[in-house]
Amino acid sequence: MKRTGWWAYIVFAVGVLTAYTIALVTATPVAVTGVLSLTAMVGGITAMLHGIRRYGSASWWPWLLIAAQLLVTATPLLPPSVLAGAPHPGAADALLLASTAVGALSLLLVLRRRTPGWDLPGVVDAAILTVAAGLVSWVYVIAPAVGGAVDLTARTVVAAYPLSDLLLATLGARLLLDAGPKPVAVRCMTGYLALIIVPDTISSIAAFSGDHRWMPVAYFLWTASTLLLGLTGMHPSLRDVDARAATTTPDLSATRLVALALASLVAPATLLIQYLRGAPLHVPVVVACCSLLFLLVIARLAGLVVTQRRMAATDELTGLRTRRHFRAALNSPARQRSATAVLLLDIDHFKSVNDTYGHDGGDRVLREVAHRLSVAVGSEGVLARYGGEEFAVLLPNASPEQARAVADRIHTAVRDTPVLVGPDTAITVTASVGVACCPADGTEPRQLTILADQRLYQAKAAGRDRVADYSTPVVAVAA
Repeated sequence: MKRTGWWAYIVFAVGVLTAYTIALVTATPVAVTGVLSLTAMVGGITAMLHGIRRYGSASWWPWLLIAAQLLVTATPLLPPSVLAGAPHPGAADALLLASTAVGALSLLLVLRRRTPGWDLPGVVDAAILTVAAGLVSWVYVIAPAVGGAVDLTARTVVAAYPLSDLLLATLGARLLLDAGPKPVAVRCMTGYLALIIVPDTISSIAAFSGDHRWMPVAYFLWTASTLLLGLTGMHPSLRDVDARAATTTPDLSATRLVALALASLVAPATLLIQYLRGAPLHVPVVVACCSLLFLLVIARLAGLVVTQRRMAATDELTGLRTRRHFRAALNSPARQRSATAVLLLDIDHFKSVNDTYGHDGGDRVLREVAHRLSVAVGSEGVLARYGGEEFAVLLPNASPEQARAVADRIHTAVRDTPVLVGPDTAITVTASVGVACCPADGTEPRQLTILADQRLYQAKAAGRDRVADYSTPVVAVAA
């Protein structure tokens, strides 16, 4: 797919940053850097709006909220009054802090779509990094800034700036550490959230220390972060940022493990640095952070054990149960003493999907069919990926009529809405379903799977895209 706009925006961003760097080195008047910042802001917002229109998913309005936040935070016309030395907060402070709340809300909406179950490992990992960053922010930014403010209102507002950055950093860490996909757009967004903390911190330190030497660097980084967020909107993978995760468990990679280990060492390292500097030790805060980090690490290890057990029974691509787990559930004594239905579903002409759109297109179809299957069945059944493109459903306490109703619901859900097999390509997918029930069709679990499989092939032999159940005569069918 052509990405002319993506590369054109990269050239634009590099050009703006190069011009800004030259302006800083040559001590160009502030008006020039102001124009460059404004140019970056307009370019970033335009890029985001273009991406929302061209690449946005069905949930387009969280991205509009992000674009709105960019409009407020990037403008050079509204310097925060408290951080600029004014004795009381002003309208700019309220507007900038409100924009952070809007940005946090939009990120929460994106995260909710990516991992509706709020995967616990991702939450714990983000919490570990947040506690470590929060301690550093308290010791080196918040405490000195609050101590230098003139009254309670001003202290609250001054502290709110680094805390709001910490909130966005937390959500950014959560976005990067969850089980959802990590396309280019996700990495650009997390890079923006990480980068914007630096100039905000420089601004806060300059406000309470009176040392403004590093403020040109802060303005440069604000400009760069604006362009980076625009880069998020220009990439076609924007549509995948809020795509549902195939599994609910992120990998504990070596990089992640090192990052968590370093974060756990931040508290004692901060205490040592403050001791060597002869600065305030903040012992209560450090002790509280050490204790919290210890508990979070223990929770992460306990979750890892649970995760490993779950992964052994979970298909990696679709997030459904494995065939082994399905068979164990079917053969349990409780199933043999109650009415049970088995549904086997096979995606029609799946090989042609792989041949035409590649294995990535095939994987998209498998994930989407698994999602629709989960929605159609609900929480009462056991869902499994039974083979390559074959799925199985175990319905406890289901009559033949109820099983048929569920099968029809699944069949309709699969075929009614086209499935995306590429950034701009959607196809209609159909499925054939075979249904067998206990005790109407037999009392042995193995009999149910064999009969459901026979009816599945009967449905495919009859033209595919249909359901075959107890009302369909079973005849010998060539596979």
